[in-house]
Amino acid sequence: MLNLWLCIGLCAIILIVNGICIIHAIREKISSELYMHSGLSVFFSIMVLELTIGNNGAWNRLGSLWLQIIGFVLYLPSGYLVISSIIALRHRGKSKGADFTESTTIIKEGLYGRIRQPMTLGLAIWSVAFILVFQSLPTLVLSILSLFCFWMAARKESNYNIRKFGDDYEEFMKQVPMWNFFRKPK
Repeated sequence: MLNLWLCIGLCAIILIVNGICIIHAIREKISSELYMHSGLSVFFSIMVLELTIGNNGAWNRLGSLWLQIIGFVLYLPSGYLVISSIIALRHRGKSKGADFTESTTIIKEGLYGRIRQPMTLGLAIWSVAFILVFQSLPTLVLSILSLFCFWMAARKESNYNIRKFGDDYEEFMKQVPMWNFFRKPK
């Protein structure tokens, strides 16, 4: 019973925090933030659901060790992409406010020189890793939903950045792929 209340409480906190960001995104008409925070709400809810009530047998899991190992291995590149993009945005993005994602310059070096949207790619890979690690129907459905939200956030972020940075960003888009880490930048 404690796990159920813990799950409800943590999911409520996740929804409230991301809900505030979603409301801000709607007011400011920033669709990329709407998708990003919707995806984050689902993403963190998956973790909470699986680690609290899922671990106590609330639903069946496939239980394939090899899939779990692959999932755990995927946490490494996804964590690298998310953490590296946060560091790059903080140090090279020249943000004027407290929100480090509000970059005032196009970052073209390092990780951002290989892919335009490393944070959303990392979160998308992490969503796939959840499917492989937890191997349950609720995780499959919710992870596909979060994966879609992160993909839409990346696409909408490109549109937002075109409005924000103009022709420079359009040229950057031609040179650097959105998520294709294996394609060499032009």
